[in-house]
Amino acid sequence: MNTISIDLGGTRVKLGVVSEGQVVESTKLASNSQKGFAPLAPELEKICKDWQKQYQLEGVGIAFPSLVDADKKQVLGHNNKFADCVGFDFEGWVQNILGLPMVLENDANAAALGEWGYGAAKDTNDFVLMILGTGIGTAAVMDGKLIRGRHYQAGVLLGHMPLQHNGRPCTGCPGIGCAEAQASTWALQHMVEEASLQSPLKQEPVMNFEVLQRYYNAGDRLAREIFDECCDYWSNCLTTLLYAYDPEVVVLSGGVLHWGEELTSRLFRNVSKHAWTPWGKPEFRLAKNPEHSVLLGLHYMNQKKMESGNL
Repeated sequence: MNTISIDLGGTRVKLGVVSEGQVVESTKLASNSQKGFAPLAPELEKICKDWQKQYQLEGVGIAFPSLVDADKKQVLGHNNKFADCVGFDFEGWVQNILGLPMVLENDANAAALGEWGYGAAKDTNDFVLMILGTGIGTAAVMDGKLIRGRHYQAGVLLGHMPLQHNGRPCTGCPGIGCAEAQASTWALQHMVEEASLQSPLKQEPVMNFEVLQRYYNAGDRLAREIFDECCDYWSNCLTTLLYAYDPEVVVLSGGVLHWGEELTSRLFRNVSKHAWTPWGKPEFRLAKNPEHSVLLGLHYMNQKKMESGNL
């Protein structure tokens, strides 16, 4: 089975052709998500039509970086990313350009399904996932079922858990001091600007974790302070996921993992030390290819729907 997966990220859009659980072709685009989906649609249409000429496609999957009704295939909230997608007829759009069935899912849920179907969580029915990208995405599978909740909010909003009562406002939720507002890719610029420490890092025109790591490796005090702060907040998120869903496996994914083993081992060490799990310790795992978790999950959804005849 060949499908197209489209991951609408806050910073980048990732697209891929997925065949039997393998990404066989992929590309990336700048998302400019604050400008909406409409300016991006023509370029996506062209790429998808070109792929349709090369591959025998059977479905399309789209992941959105906010709340999604996966059953009705509707975007419920936009987090200031692709605001024009609320109420947009994705199913009709795909049908018009490709004539194919489609699935729509929250990006973190899709990542969890990708790791469950083909990756780090393939051998378990009880796990949680945290995806570190532009923001913080979370998802949970319990007793062999992806947790969505009555209003499609369950599992996916742990990144917006309030952690700092006098913290900064979030651009993605109405809250103040949530984990994402305190430690995420989009929050990095604010963290640097607000810091009392002086550093040439403050002169960088673009701020992301690749830039931060470059300064960190050079011994910059501010970069090291920010890295430590982010790890503390992310560890707290993981601990909350453990308490909320009682998993046997914890999976990390997302582009920020390109920082490397120092980041992931710090998180796992912090959680193992401070989380109260008297039954024992969960197993910590990494997505083999963090850039592909979401793409694989959308393919998995299409594959399951095809097998059940519900597409």
